[in-house]
Amino acid sequence: MVVGNPPYVRQEWLSDYKAYLESAYQAYHGMADLYVYFYELGLRVLKPGGLLSFIVTNKWMKSGYGEPLRRLFAETAWIESVVDFGHAKQIFEDADVFPSIVVARKPTEATKPKTARLCSIPREQLRIDDLSRQIETEGVELSLEQLGADIWQLEPGGVTELIAKIRAAGVPLSEFVGSKPLTGIKTAFNEAYLIDGVRREELVAADPACDEIIRPYARGADIGRWSLDRANYWMITIPSSGDYSWPWSDSGSNAENVFSQTFPSLFAQLKQYESALRNRSDQGRFWWELRSCAYWARFKEPKLYYQLIQYHPCYALDVSGMYGNNKTAFILSADLYLLAVLNSPLLWWHNWRYLPHMKDEALAPNPTVLESVPIAQPSDRIRERVVPKTRRIIEITETQQAIRRTILDWLRVEHAIEKPSLKLQSPTELDSDAFVAEVKRIRGKKNPLSAAGLKSLRDEYVRTIEPARALAAEALELERQLSDLVNEAYGLTPDEVALLWETAPPRMPFAQRKS
Repeated sequence: MVVGNPPYVRQEWLSDYKAYLESAYQAYHGMADLYVYFYELGLRVLKPGGLLSFIVTNKWMKSGYGEPLRRLFAETAWIESVVDFGHAKQIFEDADVFPSIVVARKPTEATKPKTARLCSIPREQLRIDDLSRQIETEGVELSLEQLGADIWQLEPGGVTELIAKIRAAGVPLSEFVGSKPLTGIKTAFNEAYLIDGVRREELVAADPACDEIIRPYARGADIGRWSLDRANYWMITIPSSGDYSWPWSDSGSNAENVFSQTFPSLFAQLKQYESALRNRSDQGRFWWELRSCAYWARFKEPKLYYQLIQYHPCYALDVSGMYGNNKTAFILSADLYLLAVLNSPLLWWHNWRYLPHMKDEALAPNPTVLESVPIAQPSDRIRERVVPKTRRIIEITETQQAIRRTILDWLRVEHAIEKPSLKLQSPTELDSDAFVAEVKRIRGKKNPLSAAGLKSLRDEYVRTIEPARALAAEALELERQLSDLVNEAYGLTPDEVALLWETAPPRMPFAQRKS
């Protein structure tokens, strides 16, 4: 079989031809890429029983613009197989696409088949040189009823039923919390407003009045699992005069002078970026102000932070009033049961199938989408068991973060490790020999360890890292207990839990417990 690869031409480039395409193609949609029409043309020229096979992005299977094409397939073709590769770069190394291969047959007078062959292959599992065998051995039969005009759910029947059960068991997150998730602050020029601890000390020393305006902030990378990893980063928070009454708010042409006298060190900090700040598309009433935001006060409330680009389920409790940058979002809740659900394998399993996928199979939990994620209402018994376990995991996580910082600082001072590797940044995942070997590797042959240096590594491992590894084991057991309680809250049976793990997406929070 020959697999075709039609051209990709974005809909913006088709403006001059859209009137013709609308009149000539049933698959027309104003937002559709050119390859959509190649599909329809291919189906037209087939003889009965003929096969069509294209490799294109999988976006049309779930997008709004793909609905007419999906309907066309349902009405005029028999889908024989669908292979979805996710974000597999092994296929098109120079193209940032989510490829899929669809094989369709022009109907004959024979009885229509009831199923198609489905093979969803995460990029970590793709064996490009053995693809045919992989499709044959790892594929499953999919009812053609699932391949209609609605969004294609490329899952075996049991998975589709489990998705429906999870959604029916919960209420939308926004209903559970009583509000919608909110995004972090977009400065439109981070260099001016985001500073480190040293620069903050300088500004406050020059003008103590600005202390309350320079607040700690979290980046997406600082959002760990269960709690924030508090780095020494600070944000200059000057809300727009449209949201907050400043001494200069009603000063008209004299506003800049009033600002310079009110906060002289901040004025000097921002004045050097005046040109860039004036050219921002997002800004307040005055060039030194941040853009309007209706929920400035909410940043000081307890909340659950999460990353807007998610490679792992990382939701963290914040009760310290941290601000977040534009790579973060937050839920206005300190509910430890909700935190356990958000970090659970069950919800990662669901969200992998629900949230939009981005480059490198990251998920995009935009507030407008995440607000509809189903959250099951727990019984009193489940909540009473979940809350103390979650609180203990948070305590362990914060202890682990402190240990990690201590170890990295010790390695820097005692062993000249200025740039720790990813392995050393997760020291509790290493045994003693691996820890020593990684330090030796980074130091290199030109800077070998002395006997005293080797002994200090071993001693520090026993003193600091071994207790931290014991805490990590405790946290893992608590995570598994929480997972069982979340599964119970959603009413999952043992068979459904088994199916959840059998069809687990990449990067589940932890490995399944061995039986």
